[in-house]
Amino acid sequence: MPATPRLLLAAGLMAAACAGAAAAEPSGCDKFKWPIAHEQAALAAPAIGPLDPGAALPADVGAQLKLVPFDQAKLALPPERAPKASPSYAGSFALAAPAAPGVFKVTVSAGGWIDIVQDGKLLKPINFSGAVDCPNVRKVVKFRLAAAPATLQLTGVGDPDISIIVSPE
Repeated sequence: MPATPRLLLAAGLMAAACAGAAAAEPSGCDKFKWPIAHEQAALAAPAIGPLDPGAALPADVGAQLKLVPFDQAKLALPPERAPKASPSYAGSFALAAPAAPGVFKVTVSAGGWIDIVQDGKLLKPINFSGAVDCPNVRKVVKFRLAAAPATLQLTGVGDPDISIIVSPE
């Protein structure tokens, strides 16, 4: 293949890759898959915190969390995904048993990995949504929780401070 067609092919592949990366990161609060107004308001002025790792998270209340370097975090289980951020911060926080089983949203102000441990196992998320350029909200992950205590684990966060709310759907 002559040099010019190869260069055009390479340029086309790079453009497609960039377009794919941009599509993976929607921009703006209106790009979330469901309404986030309640969570966004709670994270704009967290009512509780900062909470250190190991503390109990209240239900449906914005809280500011203090994370520690990943290698110092005392996690219940290894995270499902290895941290990508460097430096990387993490923390584990207790969730009280919900009054009834159901779907709960974990909404955070910054990027990172969210795991919930219940009955000694990592729960699989049932849905997630994220966007950049949305004040106070970066990511929302939905989990189906049993009416039992659980542990929320945050890993791969690029800053030691993050705001969070765990709210019922």
